[in-house]
Amino acid sequence: MIKVILFDIDGIIITGRKHLFSERLASEYNISQELVEEFFRTDFRECTFGRADLKEKISPHLDKWNWGNGVEKLLEYWFTSENKTDKEVLDTVSRLRSRGIKCYIATRQEKYRSRYLLETLGLRKYFDGAFITCDIGYDKSQTEFWEYVLKKLEAKPEEIMFFDDTTKNIQFAESLGVKAIFYENINTLKKHTDSP
Repeated sequence: MIKVILFDIDGIIITGRKHLFSERLASEYNISQELVEEFFRTDFRECTFGRADLKEKISPHLDKWNWGNGVEKLLEYWFTSENKTDKEVLDTVSRLRSRGIKCYIATRQEKYRSRYLLETLGLRKYFDGAFITCDIGYDKSQTEFWEYVLKKLEAKPEEIMFFDDTTKNIQFAESLGVKAIFYENINTLKKHTDSP
């Protein structure tokens, strides 16, 4: 019996992004998208595991990105460009919680965007809690992440359902006995959570 459902954020709760931050910045500030993506492949990765501070790591890139408004404004530009929530998903989460099913966020984020999403955007009020890689120090495709989650939830893998739009994360969770489902759209969520 499923007692807990975990949800990835980007691609499920946050949707409708016409362009990723890297694409938008490259287009609007006339720079190579490769310049921005290089940061995400290297320094940003450490930030998502809580091993580095995003503001410190992103500062040296501002000149290369033709950005002259400082770090705080850049983060605002970034976070507000990727903040459209899917109302149907959040409504479904509310219905699940009303049935007694605990619902949690499980996401790979660094601390500033996770704070923005939970507090400023208000996602915290829709969920029972959040498991975030920058707090745990491991990714969703690593054993340590799930060991942490299972211990905190005091749940068995087979009591957990997990929605994510990254195949690697789904396959890893499945290998541990979690009922992991690749998310395509709202119909995926409804199919697997509607009451009989």
